[in-house]
Amino acid sequence: MVSVKAVAIGGTVTAVVVIIVVVVPSVLLTGQKEDFRETFMRKCLEFPEEKQICENKWAAFKQAYIGKDKCSIIEENYDKLFAETPFKHPCSKTMFWSKTYELVHKYTEKTECLFTLEDTLLGYVLNGLSWCGEPGSNETLTDKCEDCRPNPVNSFWQVASRKFALHACEGASVMLDGERTEPYDSNSFFGSVEVPSLQSPQVKSLTVVLVNKESGRNCTCEALGSLRKDLDSRIGCTCKAVSKSQVEKCIEDDTPCGTCW
Repeated sequence: MVSVKAVAIGGTVTAVVVIIVVVVPSVLLTGQKEDFRETFMRKCLEFPEEKQICENKWAAFKQAYIGKDKCSIIEENYDKLFAETPFKHPCSKTMFWSKTYELVHKYTEKTECLFTLEDTLLGYVLNGLSWCGEPGSNETLTDKCEDCRPNPVNSFWQVASRKFALHACEGASVMLDGERTEPYDSNSFFGSVEVPSLQSPQVKSLTVVLVNKESGRNCTCEALGSLRKDLDSRIGCTCKAVSKSQVEKCIEDDTPCGTCW
């Protein structure tokens, strides 16, 4: 930017040209478009995973939405990605959650006794991100990607949640918020996608960990709205009430698996 100012020097008016250099951060010019792949790769390597595998995952992932109308991305767009990325955690250590995001992930991260969807490779990498494409472009956009249905983000989590539940076996678990009027919400991802995807006899039982502020509360699966009805009649269900402070103590003390509730 060039600015011309008149300055009086010794009684004479002199024109002084001032050149102002404005530096515009590159992030303002590029938004997040160029950063998304870097974020994907960084989180993949943090998981940790080998660089070549991360490159392969990125290639399969971007095919689902790059150059496509965001409102046309359905679950099937991710078939190739999930076919190449099977779940590797022990199927008997599957942990679901609903409205207990922070606490359940503190527990699974510290104890490594159970695994949530966000503890798997794709779940970890894409957790908290938003992405979409547009026709005729090779860019990944990150703004207003979820203002229609279907969209790339919702479709991904729909198929990821379903396949995560299909992977479960033996005794699965779920952590619910006992302070809510209805701890089990049949319209949540857990209620609408994961519960219907549990396979019997592959999954023999579901343990509900009902977290409350105080200890001593009793709970039954039959008292949790439509949960008992929504489960396959051949899938057993038990409910264990536990205080939030008890779970936090288990995290702090690194309590052995299976002894927190």
